[in-house]
Amino acid sequence: MHHSINRRVVALDRERANPRPLDRARAISRLIDEEALAGERLGRLTDKVAAALLKANLFSIRLPQEDGGLDGTGVELFEATEEIARADGSAGWCMLISNAVSTFVHTGANSTVRREVFGNGPVACWATLLPKAKSAEVEGGFRVSGNFAWGSSSSLSRWVLVAEPLDDRDGQQWFRAHLLPKEDVEIKEDSWDVMGLRATASVDYVISDKFVPAYRTFEYPFLSDGNPRHASALGLIELGRPGMAAFASGIAFRALAELIAAAPKTKRLLAEGMQSDDNLVQFGIGELEGRLRAARGYYLDLVAEQDEAIAKGRQLDPDRTLDMMQALQTLTRAARETVVFAFDNASTTVVYSTNPLQRCLRDIFTGLKHGIVTPAILGRIGKVRLGLEYGAVRI
Repeated sequence: MHHSINRRVVALDRERANPRPLDRARAISRLIDEEALAGERLGRLTDKVAAALLKANLFSIRLPQEDGGLDGTGVELFEATEEIARADGSAGWCMLISNAVSTFVHTGANSTVRREVFGNGPVACWATLLPKAKSAEVEGGFRVSGNFAWGSSSSLSRWVLVAEPLDDRDGQQWFRAHLLPKEDVEIKEDSWDVMGLRATASVDYVISDKFVPAYRTFEYPFLSDGNPRHASALGLIELGRPGMAAFASGIAFRALAELIAAAPKTKRLLAEGMQSDDNLVQFGIGELEGRLRAARGYYLDLVAEQDEAIAKGRQLDPDRTLDMMQALQTLTRAARETVVFAFDNASTTVVYSTNPLQRCLRDIFTGLKHGIVTPAILGRIGKVRLGLEYGAVRI
C-alpha cells in the first residue's frame, strides 16, 4: 500500500516538474486572449505572447524530450492547440504550423542539425509547402535562392525550411529541404494585409543566394514509404491535420461561448425578451454544439489510433487514414457553421473589429482556405465510397 502511494507521489512530482502540453496551454491562454487584439494590429503575435509560447515549449510538442521537446502525442497536440486557438486563432495557427514543421525537420534531419536547431532551448520554425527554392551545388553545400509566401509563424521563428523539386525517382517526385537561419531571410514586412489570422505574420519573404551547408539539407519523396519516422511531403501534410482540426474546433467553441454569454443580455429587435428566449437560438446552440462535440470526439478517437500506430513504427491503416481525412472535413465544417451561427445571432456590436466573435469569423474563414481542408477532398472521398475511385486520397 505504501509503495503504491509513493509511486503516485513520484508521478505527481514528475507532472509538476514537466507539465503536459494542455496544462502548459491553459497556464498562458488568458494572457494570449488579452493580447489578441494588439497582435492583430501589429500583424504578428505580441512579444509577450511569443515569449509565453516559447517558454512553454508549445512549438515542439511531438519532439522527444532528449531533443528538447515535450514527447507528446497527436492527441496532446490537438488539445493544446485547441486551447490556444480558443484564446486567439492566430496563436493557434502559429502553433499548428510550427509544430508540423518542427516535427518534419526532426524527422528528416540528422543528429547534428537536431542539436543545432533544437538543442539551445525552445524554438519555432516555419516553412512553405510549395517547393519554390532554387539551388546551385557548391563545395560543401548549396547556394539557395527563391521568392516565397505564406510565412506563418515567421515573426517568432529562428529557422525556415524551403524545398526544391528534384528529378523523379521510382516514379514519384522528390524534393530537397534546405534549413536556413532567419537572418538569411529578407522579410517583406507589409505583405500580410488580410481578412483574418492577421497576427500570424504569414508574410512573403526572399532568400537571395545564401549558402546552406550540405548537412543542413535532406531529401525526401512525396509519398511515404510506410514508416512515420521517414520524412515525406505527404507526411508533412498529415502532421498538420490534427493541428488544423484543433484550430477550427478551438475557434468554434470560443464563438459558441461568446454567444451563450451575450444572449441573456441581448435584446431581440422584433420581439419581446432577450436573445436567449429565441427558440431559433436555443435550437441552434443545442444542435451545433452537439454536432461539434460529436465530430471532435470521433476525430480524437482516430488521432489516438494514429498515435498508437506511430508508436509501433507504422502508419495508420489506409482505410482509417481515409476516415481521418473525412472526419477532419466534418469537424472543420461543423466548426465553421457554428461560428457563422454565433455571428448571425450576435448583437450589432459584432461589426466592430474589437469584438472577439468577429475575429472568430474572420480567422476561421481565412484558415479554412488552406489546401488540406478544401471541399474538393469530400468529393474525392465520395468517389472512393461509391467505388468510382480506388486507393487513398492523396491530399
